[in-house]
This record gives sequence, C-alpha cells and structure tokens, in this order.
Amino acid sequence: MKYLFLAVLILGLNGCSLSESEAPRLDFDYAEEPIKLVEYVDGNWEKVCFLGPYSTDEAAQELLGFQWQLESLTSVWVNDGVTLLVFIENGSVQSYYEVSRVPYDFSVFSNSCVNRNLSSFIKSGSKVVQTQV
Repeated sequence: MKYLFLAVLILGLNGCSLSESEAPRLDFDYAEEPIKLVEYVDGNWEKVCFLGPYSTDEAAQELLGFQWQLESLTSVWVNDGVTLLVFIENGSVQSYYEVSRVPYDFSVFSNSCVNRNLSSFIKSGSKVVQTQV
C-alpha cells in the first residue's frame, strides 16, 4: 500500500510541473564557415529574429511587433542552453528553431532581428559575428 501511495504521489507531482515544449532544432555544420541561414531554412523569409534564454511571450511580442506564443511553443523561456531563431515572412512567423548555444552562441543577437541578406555568421575568437550573404 505504501508503494502504491508513493507511485500516485510521484505521478501527481509530475503532472504539476511547468509545461515545457521544445521547438524544432536547427543543427549547423560548424566545420564550414560562414553559417548561411538561407542554406538551412527554406522559404522566402525576410528576416530572422533572435530570442535568448529566458525570453517570454512579452519579449517576443515586443521584438516581433505582434503576439506570438513563445512559452507554449518553445523551451527557450526556461532553458538557458538554447537561443530561439524566428523566421519572419510577410509580418508573421514562417518557422522557428531552437539552436544550441555551443559552439556558436547566437544569444549575443538576442532581442534583435537581421535581414535575410545579412544572415550569415562566422566565429571570431569566442564571439559570433555577422557577415553578408
């Protein structure tokens, strides 16, 4: 009986945890520079916006200019190991991906957007810098 109570307690507490969704992952071939986002993300997106660790729905709305449910679609709001890349086309989200902060830490671009023609990146020392496509 004690074990049954323990099992029910564990299941109940597990159901009370924060819901966390993970966005699709984008994995780059880091051996080849520059990292050109146009080669990794299909579509006619116009810009990519970066949201760093612990970004919220409010931060997404402020950056994107429209409401978007970051917290229910991604784990970036509770995960300091990823940066969220949001690809915008015609004023709406075309696609979004979580990207590991290692070895390229795109969080340096948090709360900013980059036009498609400037969405190429290299690593310079320990920093990620932008180049032209």
